[in-house]
Amino acid sequence: MGDRYAPHVAEIRMALGDRVGVDVILEDLEKLVKYRVPLDEAKRSIIKKHGGTDSVRKTLSELSAADRMVEITVKILNVSKRDVDVRGVRRTILSGILGDRTGQVPFTAWNEFDLEKDDVVRIRGAYVRLWQKQLQVNLGERCEITKKDIGAGLGEVESEVMPTRLADVRSYMSNLCVVGIVLEARQEVVKTRDGERTIIDGVLVDDSGKLQFTSWVLDDKIKTGSSLRIENAYARPFRGIPTINISEQAAVILSEKEITPIEDAVHCSICELLGRDGALDVAVWGNVLSVRPGSGLVMRCPDCNRVIQNNICRAHGDVVPVTDMRVKSVIDDGTGPITLVLGAELTEKLWGHTLKEAEEMASKATPDSVEKDIRDRLTGRMIAVRGNMSNGEYGASLVAESVWFVERDVGGEAIRLLEERGVHR
Repeated sequence: MGDRYAPHVAEIRMALGDRVGVDVILEDLEKLVKYRVPLDEAKRSIIKKHGGTDSVRKTLSELSAADRMVEITVKILNVSKRDVDVRGVRRTILSGILGDRTGQVPFTAWNEFDLEKDDVVRIRGAYVRLWQKQLQVNLGERCEITKKDIGAGLGEVESEVMPTRLADVRSYMSNLCVVGIVLEARQEVVKTRDGERTIIDGVLVDDSGKLQFTSWVLDDKIKTGSSLRIENAYARPFRGIPTINISEQAAVILSEKEITPIEDAVHCSICELLGRDGALDVAVWGNVLSVRPGSGLVMRCPDCNRVIQNNICRAHGDVVPVTDMRVKSVIDDGTGPITLVLGAELTEKLWGHTLKEAEEMASKATPDSVEKDIRDRLTGRMIAVRGNMSNGEYGASLVAESVWFVERDVGGEAIRLLEERGVHR
């Protein structure tokens, strides 16, 4: 038997047991592949043909988004109930985290199966999908779930849900576990569909970065300086940045884990930033590739602060505009480009002229003279930026909170680069 099909034949044998020989399985598999049947479909067909359950046994690390009717043996690390609307019908579903010796994966059960934390179960007939860039196991009506003895077939399994680094949190993650130190915490009163509600807003920090959080429950443990483990939270985007939400279903536990929090902004490459859904308090450097149209002097609505044209706001109609100044540019650090937005204060700092001076320049020349002068001054210059990055439907943009020019010894860096590659003067 060729090595090419050996692992697939082994999977089929695990599903069928000893009832069918290796040669028969291999012959069936080669025939189906010859007629261009996809391997996963071919394996399911052979299992079904010989009377086995229509599922393929896998570990969690072997799962892919295309898997249908798989069999897994796992430990329930976390499980909770919640009510959802499915096509206008109110249903109770289960969600949580599954674990085996190879990893952990979130799951959703669309039926009220008898599942409890720390149960070890064999699940047949599950399917996998990619939800917000994260694999998720789904348990539907066709699933067969059998409880097993603790440790049966699993080997060593983590007893707890593994925390997600704050830098790795994505906007629509659920059943989220994070560990961090509360950098800021404050109570606020907000308006909801059910009336006013007091919440806790703040910032959480770990050794990878910072993220904002909102707690919909008042918990004395959530206070500045507390080291917390938060389980069964969920993330949603707020102003283009993932925000951790703590609901009544979440567990907030004082943590004894040693954490070395980030004290300053997280320095990273633009390429790394572009791979995230958003980031709070990050720093990058790069060359200004271009200053985009819409920079320089702009008119804003005094009520909503939107940039307007011809004194007309799309939300408030005719208004008396407020003059403002900004820069919309593109910077690149060699790993990728990102849109950079500077407000009036930082534009003044980088450009070297005040808003009043900009207005005088525009009155003496043309309306776009300020934009042109800013473009001439900034294009090609290297700058360092600190701020928040959002990554939404209009692409990634970095809104600066501080910015400064970077002076580099290009000649010295070139010499060092050549010496690293064995080229000497």
